[in-house]
Amino acid sequence: MTLTTLMVLTNINGQITTKSVADKKEPETTPYDSTRNFVGEDVRQYIGQELYLKPKSESSRKYGYRGFIKDYKKSLRVLILDKDSAGLMDYMKSVLNKSNVYKCCDSYNSKYDDLSGRYFKVIDVHKYPKAGDYLYSYPYGKEFYLQLEDKETKETCYYEYDSRSEYFFPFIIVGYWEKYKNDNIGKQFVIRYLEDELLDVNTGEQVEFTNGSTWKCTELTIEEKYYIMVLIFENDKGQQIKSNGNKGTLYYWEKSVADKYKGKFGSYWTTILEGKVKIGMTEEMVRLSWGDPDKINKASYGDQWVYGNQYLYFENGMLKSFN
Repeated sequence: MTLTTLMVLTNINGQITTKSVADKKEPETTPYDSTRNFVGEDVRQYIGQELYLKPKSESSRKYGYRGFIKDYKKSLRVLILDKDSAGLMDYMKSVLNKSNVYKCCDSYNSKYDDLSGRYFKVIDVHKYPKAGDYLYSYPYGKEFYLQLEDKETKETCYYEYDSRSEYFFPFIIVGYWEKYKNDNIGKQFVIRYLEDELLDVNTGEQVEFTNGSTWKCTELTIEEKYYIMVLIFENDKGQQIKSNGNKGTLYYWEKSVADKYKGKFGSYWTTILEGKVKIGMTEEMVRLSWGDPDKINKASYGDQWVYGNQYLYFENGMLKSFN
């Protein structure tokens, strides 16, 4: 091999090259399917959705609404993360004159009367700056700003959104409301209620109620005491009662579903309607009767389900004992 050939090969093999490397690809957002009102970390599903800001109970109205601001880049957390001393000084001035609060404000929150019942469209979602950095990934990686357009005024504002806290989420997604309404209104439901007193929503009088009786769902509304979504059920006497959420004591099943359970479970269905458990029930039956356990402890010999101070023991998916 000649010297010239070696020099050519050396130049080819030793050549330093560069290559473009793609940034981390953000996972594609699945379209909003209207089955959840709070989507947690799937926050981009809110984009394009219309939100209704729920009213508050009378005792809470004096505090207004927290988290509504005009410019998220001037929020305290963003400025702290950016270590922007000049910006922090501007922020302190804005606290004093409340210039960055949307529909400002009797305190540091937005005025209740100026926001209650308004509709907003979600235009975009913004991460906290530096939220992807290791030092700031918690808690800021779980928090976002929803960019909102006020449907009436067309003004833009931002809402501080915590993907870990459904309790503080003040909106109802209009798409969720419509789906929930369409899935329930006009249908027959078998209802179980375990308390002593069940009141008619119109008269306040006690309703004569039998567990396992059938009622028709006539309305979806927001009740004006705690301002939560409730379904209204009516019996053949014209009496009306309301649902009180999935964690309440009123349980309801669409009649066609309840009929299938009755045929599948036999006498255990009566036990479920009584809100009780007994030996031989399956895990499915127990969940229908008592809901999801607070905790499940797994062991080689079976599972222990914990409900407060109640302990249920399963083997091969069957209830074997409980205290």
